[in-house]
Amino acid sequence: MFILLGTDLFSRRRPVITEGLVIAMMLAYLGVLAVGLVNQEVAIAILDQMALSSIDFHWWQTITYQFAHDNPLLEGERHAIWRLLHIGLNLMCLWVFGGAVESRMGRLGFACFALLGGVVAGLAHTLSSPAPVIGASGMVGALAGAFMVLAPTCRVRVLVIFILIRIWMIPALWIIGFWIAMDLAGWAGLTDRGVAHVAHLAGYLWGGLTALLLLPTPAMQRSDTDLPALIRRWRRRRAWVQTVSTTPAQQSAAPPPAQPGFITLTRRHLRSNRIDEALAAWSEGASSDPEAAMPAADQLLLANCFQARGKSEEAADAYGRYLQRYGTSREAVEVRLLLGLLLTRSLGQPERAVPLLRNVLGEALDDKRRVLAETLLREATG
Repeated sequence: MFILLGTDLFSRRRPVITEGLVIAMMLAYLGVLAVGLVNQEVAIAILDQMALSSIDFHWWQTITYQFAHDNPLLEGERHAIWRLLHIGLNLMCLWVFGGAVESRMGRLGFACFALLGGVVAGLAHTLSSPAPVIGASGMVGALAGAFMVLAPTCRVRVLVIFILIRIWMIPALWIIGFWIAMDLAGWAGLTDRGVAHVAHLAGYLWGGLTALLLLPTPAMQRSDTDLPALIRRWRRRRAWVQTVSTTPAQQSAAPPPAQPGFITLTRRHLRSNRIDEALAAWSEGASSDPEAAMPAADQLLLANCFQARGKSEEAADAYGRYLQRYGTSREAVEVRLLLGLLLTRSLGQPERAVPLLRNVLGEALDDKRRVLAETLLREATG
């Protein structure tokens, strides 16, 4: 037996919408349970009205079916334990993945995202089967799909109860990948046909694609741990590996492209301790090349020099370029904290500082830096 407890993502904001969805589903479940104790026929009729089906379709059922779950006290072919697990597993996964996705979106936007994910999943089921469907697993699938885009390297705390009881940190991709594999097998007819596999698969697909589309917009907070950022870093590392693995013969046959002139000039001035000339050379050239960055040590020195001269905007740009190129280095945590400080207190751009500070608080920090990061995050979030 296993129980998902949470993720290793840090969030300072309470997942109010996720909590509300969990409470609403529990109230709907307990309401049907209470009615069933008095009159099973009425309780079954309520569930039938809440269920979504292509045979007796009503638009409002695309919402209500998400809050209805099989009840072990009502008549049915499935064992009571499996029917109880229906709501238990859905609420567990909604809590874990919903809270993580909600931390990256506005509350109203997250509520729409979660419910629309369930609507899309339910409609996909009605197109594939005439059987009625109930449960929040379509919504959970959409949240899991979004989670794979927003935090593909995240790990999940799992309480495993098997002979010994202990907590394991398991990559989220393993868990979600296993679910997708099981649903694909079910879709192919290899497992239980009583499960709405098409609804699950539609939820994964809709949630992942929608999260990708929302990432470049203000509706979704960016992070250096989301899928597009990881792909960019992977491409840079691949290019670097190809460069350093080139044989001397290959290098002589195809000389490497020359560095932009302003980078060479900036590095020469930095090495000669001509700081003002270095800053001027960089400012003149970098404005026309937003992707330019020097080697890590030089880029960090340049940013520190801008900061020491009181040029906060230029310093923030230089720190940002450092993180874009060297976001996995040992100094990256300190740089994120510095950039968060600049954005919050000097440049008045707290919305850009929030994801940086949340990322910093997820790292191992000493007390002084943790207090500073928490203080800045409170200031940035109002």
